[in-house]
Amino acid sequence: MRETKTFPFKMSAVEESGEFFGYASTFGNVDLGGDVIDRGAFKKTLNDSGGKLPLLDHHDPTRQIGWNLEAREDARGLFVRGRLNLEVQAAREKHALMRQATAIGARMGLSIGFRTVRDERDREDTRVRRLKEIHLMEYSVVTFPMNPQAGVTAVKAKRDLLELFLGTEMGLAPQQAREAADRIKSLLTCGGADAWDPPEPNLVHSLEHLLHNLRMN
Repeated sequence: MRETKTFPFKMSAVEESGEFFGYASTFGNVDLGGDVIDRGAFKKTLNDSGGKLPLLDHHDPTRQIGWNLEAREDARGLFVRGRLNLEVQAAREKHALMRQATAIGARMGLSIGFRTVRDERDREDTRVRRLKEIHLMEYSVVTFPMNPQAGVTAVKAKRDLLELFLGTEMGLAPQQAREAADRIKSLLTCGGADAWDPPEPNLVHSLEHLLHNLRMN
């Protein structure tokens, strides 16, 4: 049986090319449908598909608006990078709405279309279904979100500036700067997908230790 789950995302940037990125699903929290997705649930389907998935408009298979280019699990959820096909009229319309949402700070939604392979009832609350393995079929851009914890990171520009700073001001080699930027972004965004807030005191030591190790290599 095919199912869907929808997650809100707040966009701070949508590329003119139609590319966007963020979280199509998050782990560990109970959504409004009474389900929780466990980490590792997407592992097999991502291995099988290589992350190449159709991007639809409201789960309508007759309205494909692009492709997903990359998908991976991390500690927070299912990170995806998709691209709207701007030669398709419906994709151009969706792109315009996404850019408008960016301009006014509004939220749209990403919704995954999937088939449950393995699930079980939560041990502490049997009303909650834990999704252990999911066959991901597609995901869609939708109007109304369901899971309040997912979000588009859309911080590519900030990450690129950080990488440039690490290379020019800190003297790191290009590969070191890329690795450091990725790891620093992970530390600084642990509280939210688009939250590049100053780090808590316990993170300062982690950042200093990271940069010291990179300089020594």
